[in-house]
Amino acid sequence: MRPSAFIMSLALIAPLAVPFSASAQTTPSDVRDLVGARGSSGESALTSRGYVNVGSEAGDDRSWTYWWNQRRGVCLSVATMNGRYDSIVSTPAPDCRRGRPTTLPGPVGGPVDGRPTTLPGPVGGPVVSGRTETIRFDRGASSATRQGTVSGYETVTYLIDLRAGQTFTVNLRTSNPSSYFNVTAPRANQALFIGSTSGNRYQGRTAVSGTYKIEVYLMRNAARRGERANYTLNVGAGR
Repeated sequence: MRPSAFIMSLALIAPLAVPFSASAQTTPSDVRDLVGARGSSGESALTSRGYVNVGSEAGDDRSWTYWWNQRRGVCLSVATMNGRYDSIVSTPAPDCRRGRPTTLPGPVGGPVDGRPTTLPGPVGGPVVSGRTETIRFDRGASSATRQGTVSGYETVTYLIDLRAGQTFTVNLRTSNPSSYFNVTAPRANQALFIGSTSGNRYQGRTAVSGTYKIEVYLMRNAARRGERANYTLNVGAGR
C-alpha cells in the first residue's frame, strides 16, 4: 500500500476506534463517588440507585461483580481490591447477561435474545434464546431430573408451575465450575436466587403461584472462551 493511502486509512479508522475504547472504560456519573468506597457500603449504594447484582468472578488479587440497571440499560463491572471498590466501569450488556430484546411467543411472554440474562420472562427483561422445557412431574412423583449441556453464552431454561406455599428445591451437578443456575419467580423483576453468588443448591418456599423459571448458564469468563458444561439438574416441590 502506498504511504499516502495507508495514512488516509488510519485517519478514517482512528475516529471510530477512540469512542469505542472510551465507552468501554467509562465510569458513569451516577456512581463515580463510589470508587474507593468499602464493598459493603458500595453494595447498599448501588442497590439504592437501581442496580441489581447479577454475578461475580474472582481473580488473583481482586474480584469483580456485575450490576445491571434495568431502567437505564447500564451494565457495571465493579472491581474490589482489599475490601474497597478499586474501579467501576460500564461494560457491554452481555456481561450482565443482557441482550437486544425481541419477542418470544408462548407462555414465557417476555423478550428474547442470543445472550443470557437473570431478569427474563414476564417482567419484560431480555431472555436468552435456546432450549426451553416445561417440567411436569410424573404421577405420584415430587421431583424430576433433567440432563443437558450448555455452551458459550447459551442458556437452557426450565419452567415449572407451582402453588404458593410449596417447598421448592433445585440442585445442579455440573462438569464446569463456572456453570450455575438462577431462579426467577412469576412476575418478579429480578432473580430470587443467583447461583454465581449463592452456589448450586437452592431451597425455599414459594411466595406466589405461577410459573417459576430456572436458567442454567455459564459465567462470562467461561462463556467468552466457548466452554461447555454437562449438567444434571434435579428439581423438587412438596407441600
